[in-house]
Amino acid sequence: MQAPEPAKRSPWGFRLAVAGALMLLIGTVMVVSQSETISATMDPREQHHDKPYVGEGTFPTGELTDTCYRFYQQADDIEMTVQLYRVEGSSLVGDALEESKCMLDWQVMAADGTTFAEQGSWQLNGTGKYALVTTCETNCEEATGWLISVDAIQSDLLSSTWLMVGGAMCCLGILTTPIALTVYLASKPSRAPRVMMVGPEGQLIPITDVNPDHPTLFTQASEQNANQPTVAPPFADTAEHQPSEAFVDGLNDVAAGTLLTTEQVYALMRGDVEGAQEHTKTGRYQTTTAEDAIQDAANVAAIASWDEGVPLAEPQPVQSKPLTAKRNMDVPQSEKPSESWKDWDEQ
Repeated sequence: MQAPEPAKRSPWGFRLAVAGALMLLIGTVMVVSQSETISATMDPREQHHDKPYVGEGTFPTGELTDTCYRFYQQADDIEMTVQLYRVEGSSLVGDALEESKCMLDWQVMAADGTTFAEQGSWQLNGTGKYALVTTCETNCEEATGWLISVDAIQSDLLSSTWLMVGGAMCCLGILTTPIALTVYLASKPSRAPRVMMVGPEGQLIPITDVNPDHPTLFTQASEQNANQPTVAPPFADTAEHQPSEAFVDGLNDVAAGTLLTTEQVYALMRGDVEGAQEHTKTGRYQTTTAEDAIQDAANVAAIASWDEGVPLAEPQPVQSKPLTAKRNMDVPQSEKPSESWKDWDEQ
């Protein structure tokens, strides 16, 4: 018999892992190739509204059409206090606009690693003309800041086709990795056999291939059959099997009175103590009488004659004689039904 092939893992885990690695590699290359676009879009020194604002003063911004604006400085520059006012004509109107955080998912960055500090953030409700008022606690004639539109950063990045495709492929590659790992672990073949058999001594025997040719399935049965004597027909079905050495006969214990039979237990449960004392043997341990032995021999002879096709002599039915006349003769005349009731009463 040819040995079964070893269990193999599902190839889909490896295929998904390869596909995820390829998507991650291609996406990374595409995103790196758009580094100049990212730098020009997210660096405040390159992407800003109007012009840089230097030192203290009031700086008209012109018309602002977007909704989210921020004012940035380099982190190591002198800090400036910035306020935004609405402009009508050539003068400031009302109080400074209240600052409000907006579009926090989008932050500025620089390709050379320069860090920036946010000095102000405003969310505008509509298009209008505004002006920036900058002040410093110390001399800040050379301090520089930039007003940027966060909406412009978002629109410029989303309008870059290759950047979006590269970012999507990177995300797909990262998401495919746990899926591939899950498929790989789920398809791991189990080393333990799926079927276990209890041996003759109570031990567990692994069965990896359940079929009649397996050596551990029928070894014990063949050994037991080899120890039994063979009996030729027609007495093969009537052969008496000898009990094994492990069989324990309780006949001696029952005779000695140290073991109760089933009939004795049932009798005691019914409250019949005398009946329990009479049942000293069960039907299994009772000895056979001579009549039972003769009947068994007759049955065996009848079975043998049937197998050989020889009919047995059938017993002749015995005709019984009518007993009416004799019964009438034995009955005295005084007891015949013809007598009157008066005689019966006098007796």
